[in-house]
Amino acid sequence: MRKLLLSIGLLCLACTAFAQSLLWRVSGRDLKVSSYLYGTIHIQDKRVFAFDSTVWHCFNSCDALAVEVLLDRLDYSTVREKMLLPEGQSLVKMLSKEDLAVLDSLCKAKLGVGVIFLGNMKPFFLSSALQQADLPKEMPLALDLFFLQQARNRGMYCYGLEDYMDQIKATDAITLDDQLKILRQTLHETGDVAASFDSLTLAYLAFDLETITKMLDDTMLPDNFRRVLVEKRNQTMYKGFRKLAKKQRVFCAVGAAHLPGDKGLIGLLRKKGYTVEPVNFEWNVDR
Repeated sequence: MRKLLLSIGLLCLACTAFAQSLLWRVSGRDLKVSSYLYGTIHIQDKRVFAFDSTVWHCFNSCDALAVEVLLDRLDYSTVREKMLLPEGQSLVKMLSKEDLAVLDSLCKAKLGVGVIFLGNMKPFFLSSALQQADLPKEMPLALDLFFLQQARNRGMYCYGLEDYMDQIKATDAITLDDQLKILRQTLHETGDVAASFDSLTLAYLAFDLETITKMLDDTMLPDNFRRVLVEKRNQTMYKGFRKLAKKQRVFCAVGAAHLPGDKGLIGLLRKKGYTVEPVNFEWNVDR
């Protein structure tokens, strides 16, 4: 499922031996009050917003929200610069005429502009944009941004656990040649993207992290890409969350990839003596 990996920074999950849950209570050791971890998914599918009152109760009981990055405070001009190819390079020079024609058609249909306006983007980011365009847009915001908006509305303290540039830099672990291979596959195998993401969403709703892991597995991507994008960032998030949770009750909403596994937030916290236990909740099908 190489296409799913293109959204790994927003969505990726890792294998886990923990109980199946997206919501976890963190307590003990040097914490005066318990805090929470919640695994998010960066999509606008209304089904992932249909959590029951248990999640809302935990969210509303907290003084602060911690997310991966404060996306509503980003300097998008700087971000865009990091998503561009080095000066003098362009996809027009790298792709065949046939691939360029397909790319131009897809860009116009899905993104509203032709390849002439997007040809200087790194292939990885353009592939991701094309795939994201196929996903449902039933809600105004993706789930992580929704939590951030709710926290702002409530007047909660909001913290970013990392710098967004760390996520951008992680893509440097994929060579330009490998990025071009991914883009070419995106151009010629676009039909199953929506269906694949629907299967992924169903697994998320079932708290089935093992199935999601298998769906996201892709040996074509370099090992150091995963280490930088997930494992290394886990350490940064862990340190930030622990510091915040010592001072106040925190609702930490990060991509579900960062929760499970020995090197995930749950495992890292447990190794330091914290109690991390699942909080059961259900999806409200009527919402």
